[in-house]
Amino acid sequence: MRIRVLFSVLYCFATVSVTAQGKLTLIQGTVKDERTQTIVLFDVQNGEKLELATARLNSQQQFAFALPNIHPGFYYVSNQGRRKFVRIYLKAGDKCQLALTDTGYELVQPTPENKLLKEWTDLSYPVTKMSVFPRNDTVTYASFFPTLTAFLPKADAFRKKVNTPNAAFNELMKKSIGLEIEHAALKFMYTPNTKHPAKDEIIPYYATIYQPNKFANAAVLHSGDGVDLIRLYTTYMYTMVKKPGAQRKLTLPEILLFFGNDTIKGVFVENQLAGYRSLETFNEEIEPVKKYLVTDTMQARYARALKRLSTYRKGDKAFNFSYPDSNGNAVSLASLKGKVVLVDVWATWCGPCKAELPHLKKLEEELHDKNIAFVSISVDEEKDKEKWKKFVADQQLGGIQLYAKGWSEFTKYYDIHGIPRFLVFDQDGKIVTVDSPRPSTPELKELLLNTLNAQH
Repeated sequence: MRIRVLFSVLYCFATVSVTAQGKLTLIQGTVKDERTQTIVLFDVQNGEKLELATARLNSQQQFAFALPNIHPGFYYVSNQGRRKFVRIYLKAGDKCQLALTDTGYELVQPTPENKLLKEWTDLSYPVTKMSVFPRNDTVTYASFFPTLTAFLPKADAFRKKVNTPNAAFNELMKKSIGLEIEHAALKFMYTPNTKHPAKDEIIPYYATIYQPNKFANAAVLHSGDGVDLIRLYTTYMYTMVKKPGAQRKLTLPEILLFFGNDTIKGVFVENQLAGYRSLETFNEEIEPVKKYLVTDTMQARYARALKRLSTYRKGDKAFNFSYPDSNGNAVSLASLKGKVVLVDVWATWCGPCKAELPHLKKLEEELHDKNIAFVSISVDEEKDKEKWKKFVADQQLGGIQLYAKGWSEFTKYYDIHGIPRFLVFDQDGKIVTVDSPRPSTPELKELLLNTLNAQH
C-alpha cells in the first residue's frame, strides 16, 4: 500500500539519513514565480498522476519533501495551479534539487538519471510544446508534421545513448521515448485546431502507431500520461476501423481487442466508469468486461460508480423540478403527471444543443397528438435571461420552455456537467432514463412510444 500523505521538511534539511523507516529521498528546490504558494508532488499509479504530497513555500520561495521508502520511477512536481509538470526520476536515497523557472526547470547536481531525463525533455520540447492545447494559432499540421518528422531520427539517436549505471532506469527510459512521441503525435491530432489534414496529408509516422495487441506489457502505465495515451490510441483506432457513414459506436469488448495486455484492459475499463449516466447502460456495457477489474482500486471505483448510478434507476421517483416559463409561470414535473415527459437540458451558447433543435422540432410535430410533454430547461446564466427569451421567440421553439437560472438543482441532482442532455420520465413521474438518445437519432422516438405503450 503506497503512502498517500507524506511530510514536507524545512529547506535547510541538508542530509539524507537512514532511519528506522529506511532511506529517505529528498526533493528540494526554489520557485521563481512569486504567485506560487504551494508545490505538489505526484506519484504515478496505473498511468495517472496521483497527488503524493504537498509543501508550502517559505519566505525565500523554497520547498522540500522527504519521502521514506519510495519505489523507483517517474514522479512529477507541479505548482498549485498544476499548469506545468516537471518530471523527475527518483529512487530510495536520492537527493534531487530543482530550480523551477517560468520556462521550465534547472537541475542542481543532478543524478545521472535526471541529467539524462533533462536532456530528453529539452530535446523533445519543440514537439511536445506544439502538441498541447492551447497552442499558437499558427501551429497546424503544416508546421507540426515537418517538426515531428525531423525529430524522429534525433529521438532514435538519443535512445542509443541511454546508458546510465541504473539498468532499470535505462529500460524505462528507452520504452518511454517511443510512448511519449506517440502521445505527442496523437494529442496533436485530436486537439481542436484551425486546420486538419486530409488522409493523404498524414505523414507515414502515424501508420507505425498501430500494432496488433498494442501495449502488450504494462510499460505505458509507468508514465503519468499513460491513461491519456491509451485513450488517444483508442480514438485513433476507432477512426481506422470505422466504416464510412457508420453510426454505431464500438462496444467495450470490441475496443479491448485493441490491447494485448489484461492489465491495460482493466485500466481502460476503470477509466470508463465515471462516464456512465444511467444504471441500465452501465450494467449492460460493463458486465461483459467486469472481469478485468481485478485490483482493489479498480473494484472500489466500480463500487462508487454503481452507487452513484443507483440513484437514477429506472422506475425510481424522479426529481420534482419547478422552473418558470418565458411568461414567468412555474411548471413542475408533478404538474405534468399523466404525460410522458422528455426533458432537454440546453443553453443558447451550446452549439451541439442548437444542432439538435431542428430534430427536436420535427419529433414534436410527429408526436403532437401523443400524450408527451416536451420540456426544455435552459441553463443560461441570469445575465443571459433576456437573450434566452429572445432566442426562444426568434427560433419559434415549441414545447415547454423553462429557465433554470444556470446550473440548477436539477443538473446537480442528475450530475449533469455536459449538454445537451436528454432525460425521459414516465406518466407517473418515474425515471425511464437520465441519458436518453438524442432527437437526431431514431431511438428516441421509439423510446417515447414504448414508454407510452407500456403504461396503457
